[in-house]
Amino acid sequence: MKSRQWFGIWLFAVLGALTAIGCWIVRIDPFFHYHKPDTERYFYVLDSERNQNDGITRQFDYEALVTGTSMTENFKTSELEDLFGVRAVKVPASGGTFKEINDIVRRALQYQSKLKLVVRGLDLNHVFSAPDSLRQDLGKYPEYLYDNNLFNDVEYVFNRSVVFSRAYQMELERKRDGFAAGITSFDSYGNWMKSFQFGIHTVCPDGIEEPARRTPEALTEEEFRLLEQNVQENVISLAAAYPDVSFYYFFPPYSAVWWRDRLDDGSAWKYAEAQRYIAEQSIPYHNIKLFSFFSRTDLTTDLNNYKDETHYGEWISSLILKWMHDRTYRLTEENYEETLLAEYDYYASYPYSDLNGQPDYTDDSLAAAFLHEELSGIRQASDADAVTEDKA
Repeated sequence: MKSRQWFGIWLFAVLGALTAIGCWIVRIDPFFHYHKPDTERYFYVLDSERNQNDGITRQFDYEALVTGTSMTENFKTSELEDLFGVRAVKVPASGGTFKEINDIVRRALQYQSKLKLVVRGLDLNHVFSAPDSLRQDLGKYPEYLYDNNLFNDVEYVFNRSVVFSRAYQMELERKRDGFAAGITSFDSYGNWMKSFQFGIHTVCPDGIEEPARRTPEALTEEEFRLLEQNVQENVISLAAAYPDVSFYYFFPPYSAVWWRDRLDDGSAWKYAEAQRYIAEQSIPYHNIKLFSFFSRTDLTTDLNNYKDETHYGEWISSLILKWMHDRTYRLTEENYEETLLAEYDYYASYPYSDLNGQPDYTDDSLAAAFLHEELSGIRQASDADAVTEDKA
């Protein structure tokens, strides 16, 4: 009899402890799965894109959304808000496939009736991925945060990392002298600028050779099938379903070195064909504005704007927002074929070995300084570690 009593007491204590922990996690909710952040009591650090993005899209108030791979992590929503006169959030997914990015947009449209502007990068590096693929190499995908199944929420509310590395640390932080509640700003969320150096010695430390310039390869049937499905399912489907929402799509302006490598392996023309197909399918939709910035060769050939062959500095992100607002470098029915062909021809014939002689600025901010006049009119946001105490 006593063993039953002790078992009952033990079971009651365990259930009570689990209930207390669960209620505590739900109240703090560091991933915004259940409600908006309590920015009057806690400070919420935004640093876990896959875990926090869905909560942001469902629980925050906004009219505009910026999303894409790491090519959009340096975008500043403060600049987007100033340019377009909207309240914005940024929900990037570093390394995300077309499906993962499209799912972010789809969920936002389902839950945020005020959403009227989507800014999204279309990475050429992912155009030939399977249309339903997710990056499994980035860790287990937290599907329990993206569905409406309360039962698998145990993976969130009783998650060791959430309990000890998030909620407990947030409670400790509240007790520190000088504590200020709030949340990381979206200008800072995902921003990687302070972690890298820029310039030719970083991008190509061993120098640059001329590409082999192999005979251009056309798309295979399989590559075209993947491209077609990606575009139909993960690019234009939402624009068709939400005609009152404006979709600002852009091809991230990779550096000239990216084109050099594509020329070297013979795949450059495939990507040019992919751009053309995306343009052909997108332009007929009145609510899609598609942009290509590869014609800004003064920027793509200046490696002081890049930390590697694809990733550009935040000043380029600022210019992209300005260009999109001004409809500069937009692809239209009248110009897309000529524009894209001219871009390809430029990189196909560029003397890449000449890049070896370009200066590598000691101070990376000089690259932005030389673009001062073009950047004027955009309110410069605060440092990458800036925060705001405004409620979501």
